Amino acid sequence: MELVKNIAENISVESPDFSNCINVVEHNLEITGIETTVRFHYLKFDGNKQPMVKALADTLYAYIIDYCLSAKNRDETLTARQSTLLTKEARSLFRHPEISDESPDKTGEAGETLLYFLMEAVLKAPQIVSKMELKTNHKDEVKGSDGIHARWNDELEVVDFYFGESKLYKNVSDALTSALKSINDFHDIKMYEHEFNMVTKHFKYADEAVKHEISQLFINGNPGADVRVNHACLIGYDYKGYDDVLSEPRSNLISRFEDELLSNAESLVRKLQEKLDKFEKKHLVFDVFFLPFPSVVDFRNAFNEALD
Repeated sequence: MELVKNIAENISVESPDFSNCINVVEHNLEITGIETTVRFHYLKFDGNKQPMVKALADTLYAYIIDYCLSAKNRDETLTARQSTLLTKEARSLFRHPEISDESPDKTGEAGETLLYFLMEAVLKAPQIVSKMELKTNHKDEVKGSDGIHARWNDELEVVDFYFGESKLYKNVSDALTSALKSINDFHDIKMYEHEFNMVTKHFKYADEAVKHEISQLFINGNPGADVRVNHACLIGYDYKGYDDVLSEPRSNLISRFEDELLSNAESLVRKLQEKLDKFEKKHLVFDVFFLPFPSVVDFRNAFNEALD
């Protein structure tokens, strides 16, 4: 597995692009009974104390070639003309819903793209299958998980495979419930067998030696001894805390916002704990990204406007 150990070299997302838009909140909150890492993030504020919704949406747009199209199907260094054509091809894979106040975007594509961004930037786990380009019709939804990523775990000496689950809801409890139901169904119908087979058939990168090494990790679509199954969950939700700090002077805005967010985080972890206590598949491993938005609808719309 010497080649697989270097899989992080395939990460596309650059760390400054993450840190330019999103902050990390340190905490000591924990989940018991099931191995879970809880992560709290929030949108940075611009100079006018506005959360950087549009900046994040535009940053995600800059990665749509990497997100949508396999590296093995394009040159490593693109000319301006190639970049233009591939951007057009990538844009065509999104559903481009009609957006209005009466009919906001209800697709999951903004959240799925953001989760890809987080898995690469934070988990250092590169995407290994470009599921978007496998759609036969741009109006289709991506079947199965919201993304397949992997990284070498040096401590455990296993390959961590991450199946993504993105939920952007107004209500955080509803997002958690929906995410865990999707993951439960994913295993009940043995969707992981299909997804692991996709890894061997549609490996994103051109290196056949690495592809062969990865294919040897599975046994008839099941994880072998050197594979650990993880679920990376993005829980995006509406949070009024962005408005609550508008009257704060800039010198105090971040500390006040983070204090309020941490106070709120305790109740979120309790909600997650309650739901995981009832979750039967205790052998799974979770990475949960909590990311509040001023409005998840506005974020979806900003992403779709970037695509247009």
